[in-house]
Amino acid sequence: MQTTGIIMAGGRSSRMGTNKAMLPIGGKTVIERIVVELSKIVSNMVIVTNAFEDYQFLGLPMVQDQWKDMGPLAGIHAGLSASSTEKNLVVACDMPFISSQLGGILLTLLDDYQVAVPDVLGQLHPLFAAYRKDTLGGIQQSLQNKELRIRQFFKHTKTKYVTEACLQKLHYHYQEQHFFNMNHPDDFERALKIEGDSNRK
Repeated sequence: MQTTGIIMAGGRSSRMGTNKAMLPIGGKTVIERIVVELSKIVSNMVIVTNAFEDYQFLGLPMVQDQWKDMGPLAGIHAGLSASSTEKNLVVACDMPFISSQLGGILLTLLDDYQVAVPDVLGQLHPLFAAYRKDTLGGIQQSLQNKELRIRQFFKHTKTKYVTEACLQKLHYHYQEQHFFNMNHPDDFERALKIEGDSNRK
């Protein structure tokens, strides 16, 4: 089945002080690492961004938010609107260690649910989650109502919360770094350490 990877690159990276997606880890920028990992499981990709010039080198389709200054939910809306496939995997551009295997599991769960979102390590991860295209109407309604919290939207759709117990039943052994995202310079330093440690194993 055709699937789409939606890379969310619309944030301002204000806490990092520079474009998080373009930081180098292991010889590639973070967004290049995400593209490589996504290419293992999706047939199409689109980048949601307001800075097309930053990502032209990737040669991927790009779209802007239709609902301006309304946060990540608006980015998901833009990505799903541009997608031509029913199954979609949304990934934030600041997650250098995403797992294609886990992404594939989330996409498979869309056979029975409209959204599959990891609920591990004590928090939801809506920006590494799978969404059916048919959630667009509900997302648009949330945006119109200015209900911008993604977890609030989940309450109004058929959502599978993928817990540690769920992943154990599926024989998937996740690592904490699969959900690691970078917001501050300290996070980037930690990412470089994770990459270095993994190369030494």
